[in-house]
Amino acid sequence: MNEDFMENWLHATDDERETTHASWKVDTGEGKDIALGVATLLKEECVYNVGEIDVNTDSGRWIIHAFVDPDDYESLKNRTNIAFLGFRVAFFDIGTFDANP
Repeated sequence: MNEDFMENWLHATDDERETTHASWKVDTGEGKDIALGVATLLKEECVYNVGEIDVNTDSGRWIIHAFVDPDDYESLKNRTNIAFLGFRVAFFDIGTFDANP
């Protein structure tokens, strides 16, 4: 990942992130390195117990999948509008994590 690009992403405005994210061709993997970098930051900084992270696509956009312990999942499972640094976040029970999808 380009360190300068990640640094720029962290300091960008929400509108700048949105414009950039919308321009990526996610089906070719464009932007995945930034999504993974942001996912790693989420794992490190989240107040919930995130055991694993991954990124996937949804409607042509990158989405962070955060796998949390079962107690945290119970309080997060119905939240649909969570975002972190320009990426939507979906929470899953850690018991559903498959390291080899």
